[in-house]
Amino acid sequence: MDKTFDRQRYPVLITLTMSETLTKPFNGILYNTNGIDDISRVVCPPYDVISNSAPYYERSAENAIRLELPVPRDSMDQYTAAKNTMDEWLSRKILLSDLRESVYIYEQEFEIDKAPFARRGFIALHKLDKDRILTHEETRKKAKADREQLIGTLKTFTSLVFGLYEDKELEIENILSGPEKEKIYDFTDEQSIHNRFYRMTDADAISRLVSLMSAKKIYIADGHHRLDVSYRLNLSYIPLYLTNMYASGIVILPYHRIINFEKPRPLNEILGLLKDYMDITKQPCSGNGAVKTALSIVSKLVKPSFVLYSKEDLQNLYIVTEKHPFSPYEEMDIHECLKKLKVNVIHSGTIKGLLKIKDEEISFTQDHYESIDLVHKGSLDLAFFLPPTSVEEVKGIADNGLYMPPKSTFFYPKILTGLVFCKYA
Repeated sequence: MDKTFDRQRYPVLITLTMSETLTKPFNGILYNTNGIDDISRVVCPPYDVISNSAPYYERSAENAIRLELPVPRDSMDQYTAAKNTMDEWLSRKILLSDLRESVYIYEQEFEIDKAPFARRGFIALHKLDKDRILTHEETRKKAKADREQLIGTLKTFTSLVFGLYEDKELEIENILSGPEKEKIYDFTDEQSIHNRFYRMTDADAISRLVSLMSAKKIYIADGHHRLDVSYRLNLSYIPLYLTNMYASGIVILPYHRIINFEKPRPLNEILGLLKDYMDITKQPCSGNGAVKTALSIVSKLVKPSFVLYSKEDLQNLYIVTEKHPFSPYEEMDIHECLKKLKVNVIHSGTIKGLLKIKDEEISFTQDHYESIDLVHKGSLDLAFFLPPTSVEEVKGIADNGLYMPPKSTFFYPKILTGLVFCKYA
């Protein structure tokens, strides 16, 4: 491969120093592979998808869970305990600071319903800029306070903000897939995802990458709370994992809505409210395959559609498709982009607007199989199974400075915690 840097094609001003660019490499902090022989034992998911941290604490005394989701220890609160742990690991050389400024490349190979996918992205520092880094999700005070306390105490990002960029020509993809990188880790994790992690230090490759990124907006996929905390801490640069929004490996899974009413509401009442605005068809619920088939149907429909399941009728699923918009919702003074956003039409327009289901009656899940079981057991009144949000919808919302309803996207797979840490002070 010709490594000559084409200054016409990548028009970064030669007089700029790396510290002035929008994207730049950094000295990551990594596990010492001389002491950690199995990286899969010390990585963990990001904090917001961990429901039970105990297995990660038990897996290894050096598992990154002790930094990502710490617990109080001795007389220390959880944040001081995490700082104490990190200082100890650095002192004992369990963690080492990379000697070379690097861009890190992360590849994940995985399956969804037996179909293979591969996603490749890179990790570098990016200059904070609200006009360039666009969001689509509102943040919650409690989660922000926790992350601010952790990040501020450690002066370290233990897990990464996940973003997207546009690269239809695959120019950045070609750099990332090139030979100018050194493999650090290669392992399969607990979800049977094959992970490969590389270090790229080649000056020409990094220069080409930096130049291409200088003209691109960044769309946040995951990590809105960590991003918001970064602004609150007045940081100039933060580490981001970025991948091409047009790559075939981008997978967005839906969050479904599960309902427990405060006061009983019969299924006939729900269907009666829906029928004026929705086409409703029954499909036998003959097992998990029936749910998968119904979700496949609503995912392909152009109009907002969802699958409804009730504890009053365990034999049937209801496929519900919009005939015409719910009038009060259509007349609301909201952006056209939100009126067309399927998850918003279903969550805000139908569930909350038309059916008057309260926020405190709504919970969220990704597991439709478990939801079916809970409805069967009578633990849930209703389940609304939604189609996934598209990357084009995410981009449209972010471009217009809007926010989706809570739990609108689940980008899969998540970025593992523990592959690289970034200390900002």
